[in-house]
Amino acid sequence: MIKVKVILFLAIGISELVLRAQPVAVRSLPNPAPIPAGQNTLLFPRGDSAFTPFFEKMDRLVFAGKEEIHILHVGGSHVQAGLLTDAIRYHLQATAPGLQGERGFFFPFSLARTNNPSSYKVWTNNLNQWTGQRCSVPTHEGPWGVSGIRAWTRDSTAEVKVYSTEEPFGFTHVRIFAMPSDSSYGLAFGGAPDTVWYNTALQACEARYQEPQDTVSFHLFRTHPDQTYFSLEGIQVMNQPVGLRYHAIGANGAATHSYLKCDRFVDQLRAFPPDVVIFGLGINDAYKPSGQFDSTAYEANYDSLMAWVRLVNPQAAFIFLTDNDSYYKGRYNPHGEVVYRCMMRLAKRHGAAVHDFYHLMGGARSMSFWIRKGWAAKDGIHMTRAGYAIQADWLAHAMLDWYVERYTRPFAPVPPPTESL
Repeated sequence: MIKVKVILFLAIGISELVLRAQPVAVRSLPNPAPIPAGQNTLLFPRGDSAFTPFFEKMDRLVFAGKEEIHILHVGGSHVQAGLLTDAIRYHLQATAPGLQGERGFFFPFSLARTNNPSSYKVWTNNLNQWTGQRCSVPTHEGPWGVSGIRAWTRDSTAEVKVYSTEEPFGFTHVRIFAMPSDSSYGLAFGGAPDTVWYNTALQACEARYQEPQDTVSFHLFRTHPDQTYFSLEGIQVMNQPVGLRYHAIGANGAATHSYLKCDRFVDQLRAFPPDVVIFGLGINDAYKPSGQFDSTAYEANYDSLMAWVRLVNPQAAFIFLTDNDSYYKGRYNPHGEVVYRCMMRLAKRHGAAVHDFYHLMGGARSMSFWIRKGWAAKDGIHMTRAGYAIQADWLAHAMLDWYVERYTRPFAPVPPPTESL
C-alpha cells in the first residue's frame, strides 16, 4: 500500500507540473539544470519528529483531500522580489491536485514605492499620495503588522486594484489588513461582495463573494473629521477550504531583528497559522566586516521569532535556508559558514530542518562563478531569474524527496558537511 501511495503521488505530481501554468522563475530554469555541489537534501540535526504534524496533514491533503496547510516564507529582498517564492509555491502546489491553493498573504509593494513582484500588478488613482515604511529601515516609523511593511496615505479618495498577471486569483474571501484606529478612513470593497465586516482580532477588513473574483479592489472614504489617514499592511486572498497556502513575507533589507519591531506580528499571523515556516533571514544580519557579526544575538533573534510563531501554532515546524554566497560592492561576505553553523545549532535546538543552499551553490567565493553563468545578478547579492529558479528547484526536490522517503525507509539524519558546529 505504501508503494502504491508513493507511485500515485509521483505520477500526479508529474502530470500537474505539465498542466499548470509556470511562473517566470520556473520557466527560467536552465536546461540542463546545474548539479548541486553537494547532496541536495534537508538536514535534520535532531531528527524530523517535529514535522510529524505537518507530515500527517500532508497525507490527509494529498490522499484524502481533507486538509488545509499553511506554509509561511519569511525573508528580505529575495522574498520581496517574488521570483523565489513564486517558484517554490508552484513546485509545492503542483505535486498533487489537492495541493493547489491560493497565493495567500502578500503585500502590494508598488503602493510603498518599492519593487513589486511581476506576478501581480497594483494600480492606484494617485500613487504620489502613498508613502512606504519598512521595518528594515532605521529611519522609518511603524507601527507594523506581520508583513513588516506598510503603505499609508492621507488621500481619502484613494482607489486600489490588485490583479494577478499569471494564474487568476479566483478568490471568494479577501482580507485587507489595516492598522486599527478611530483616525483611519473607511474602506469599501469593489465587486459587490455579499458580506463585509471588520475583524478586530485579525485587524483586517474582510469581504466574501458568491462568485470568484480575479481583482482585489477597494476605495477609501471619510465619514468623520477625525479620520485623517489609512495604513495598508497586507492582503490575503482565499478560495477553497482545502489546499496548500504559501504565504510570502519579505521586505528589502530585512534582518532577523527587523521583524521583532513588528508589534502586531502575532495578532495578524493568526489569520494564516503556519504549519511550516521557511526562514530565509541572515544575509543582511551577517554582511559585516570579518569578526563583527554577532552570532549570539542572531540566534537569540531567531529564538524570539520562533516563539512568536508558536504562540499561534505550538506545533509549527521550521526550515532554515542558509545564505547564498555574496560579493557585494567588491567584498565577499565572510560569515557564510558562521550563518550555516548558527542555523544548524538552531535546528538542533528546535527540531528544525536546514536546506544548505550556501554549500550547494559552491560555498565561499562561489558567487563569481554564478555571476559568470548568468545565475546571479551583477550586484553580487541577488540571483537572476535563472538563479532563483535553481534555488527553488533544489529546495522543492529536497522537500519532496524527504516526504517520499518517510514512506520508504526509517529516517536517518544526514550528517552536516563540516566537522563541528
